[in-house]
Amino acid sequence: MGRELDYDIVVIGCGAAGTAAALSAAESAKNQGEDLRIAILERANFDNRGGNSRWTASYMRMKNIDEVADHFVEDMMTFSDNYADRPYIETLAANAGPTLRWVEEKGVDFDYLPTMFLTSTRPRLLPVGGGRAIIDNLSRRASALGVEIIYEATAWEIGLDEDGAVSELMVRIKGGASLNLKIGALILAAGGFQGSHEMMAQYIGRDAHTIRPVCEGGKYNKGEAIRMALNIGAKGTGQYDAFHAEPVDPRSKREEAAVMTYPYAILVDKNGNRFVDEGISTIDEQYEAVARKIFYDLPGHIAYMISDQKMYDIPNYEQALETDKPAIVADTLEELADKIGVPAASLKATVEQFNAAVQPGEFNSKKKDGKKAVGITPPKSNWAITIDQAPFIAYPIVCSNVFTNGGLATDTNGRVLSGDDHPIPGLYAAGETAGLYYGKYPGGTSVLRALVYGKISGAHAVNYVTNPEKIGI
Repeated sequence: MGRELDYDIVVIGCGAAGTAAALSAAESAKNQGEDLRIAILERANFDNRGGNSRWTASYMRMKNIDEVADHFVEDMMTFSDNYADRPYIETLAANAGPTLRWVEEKGVDFDYLPTMFLTSTRPRLLPVGGGRAIIDNLSRRASALGVEIIYEATAWEIGLDEDGAVSELMVRIKGGASLNLKIGALILAAGGFQGSHEMMAQYIGRDAHTIRPVCEGGKYNKGEAIRMALNIGAKGTGQYDAFHAEPVDPRSKREEAAVMTYPYAILVDKNGNRFVDEGISTIDEQYEAVARKIFYDLPGHIAYMISDQKMYDIPNYEQALETDKPAIVADTLEELADKIGVPAASLKATVEQFNAAVQPGEFNSKKKDGKKAVGITPPKSNWAITIDQAPFIAYPIVCSNVFTNGGLATDTNGRVLSGDDHPIPGLYAAGETAGLYYGKYPGGTSVLRALVYGKISGAHAVNYVTNPEKIGI
């Protein structure tokens, strides 16, 4: 590079994207006989490292470890109303299988484990041990190849040289002091901005500060990586005013305290009124829209799942209740209403109207069964069973933020693009820091793309820093 560097490559973030990028870079350098200094900067301490990835089950939208699910590219484009970057998605699909095989080689096993979706449209391959298994295995392999992991360090500004290439990184360490690192390339893999009240208000809007991150890792995603790239002319992409949402129990402090049994029950608002067709489709294809509706449309941003003892007859219902808090239970609907703060007359009327609308048919929790409730607004398309077997039960539900959609535009090599669609020399982004999603989230793609583009960007960054002319890179 013609100058003394503190690090040839710095990766910001120790999640799936960051650890994949660092390990990919270390392996590429070793294969090319290059002795490069590579570091990961992580805001959290060791015990809390890994961002969202550490806490997630890491569902993968894969038919098997080598093949993406059917209609992968078209589904992702359709869900985004064709706003998403097709070449990015096509590259993701082409590299998904080889990347998961690469992760498997590092010691991560994959299997079709039970999920919280009792009914689903697309397959979900999972790493055994969840996202933490990915983080632990990839980071251990990276460390063995000489990658430094520096904890409790936060980057806050990128410096460019006279040619507009990344050359410096300002880093604030624990205690408040700031360091100026001389670097050759920078890979931004620091998640989104769900942990920033300021950015959530700026892009999501009023009361966005009340939307809790789905897990502890999200609180560390404060958006600096996105902001500092935008500040040097990077292009933003993805739907900045939207986020991937999940319905969770507000009483629980555990990660991903999801309540996914509601398709077999009814949902009411704090006035005791139904507001959605709970059985409109399989749970994996509808829960995000329901969670968003709870936040955007309902008074107090809260809903309640109402059911009875028949819920406990549903096979594997426990898998769909990720919360660690028990159901709220009462012998009468009036008593249940009092416990959850809903008008008793309204809740009783809602349940009675629903029961009267339930049509005959055979209930089947494993597939769309066509067992409907009709003549009421909204109707219920599947899994309509009467609520009449006391004790009655309720679970409160609020909207949580799994990740934000807005991020940085990149090409298929992971290079961050300027507002004029030119790569910014030496700057890369992977995972949620890179924007992609619009509209409806295509489940099982976020960790997958983090791994794929982390691996791609790490290898490309090595080629960039070892080519003195930087021509064609």
